[in-house]
Amino acid sequence: MNSENIEYLLDTYAWIEYFLGSKEGEKVKNLIKHQIIHTSIISIAELSDKYHRENLIDEWRDRYRFIMSKSSILPCSIKIAKNSGFRKLELRKKNKSIGLADAIIVETAFQHGLMIVTGDLHFETMENVFFLKDK
Repeated sequence: MNSENIEYLLDTYAWIEYFLGSKEGEKVKNLIKHQIIHTSIISIAELSDKYHRENLIDEWRDRYRFIMSKSSILPCSIKIAKNSGFRKLELRKKNKSIGLADAIIVETAFQHGLMIVTGDLHFETMENVFFLKDK
């Protein structure tokens, strides 16, 4: 894939780091500024859960609006849902603790030809990942 044609799928981890303003978040900020960015609907659900659990509802409203303005939201299509069980089974060969939400995000990236942006250790050894943590 030609590097100028790469589009990115920011996972939940990437958005959290961006909003924290961390070193990893600076890398995400640069991608948001210069690249085509997408977000899985699953990450929206995970972020909503996080902000509501932490009673940061007003902050969530602002961050949700920001995410919507800077990325396209990709739904969980029937094809993604159908393939996610197999994707999880395959991912678990390398990481026994990977969950269904991660498998759906990976399948979403695969179906759309996107590079996943994350620092989540579940994704560290995968291909087609822009890994935020320094190795």
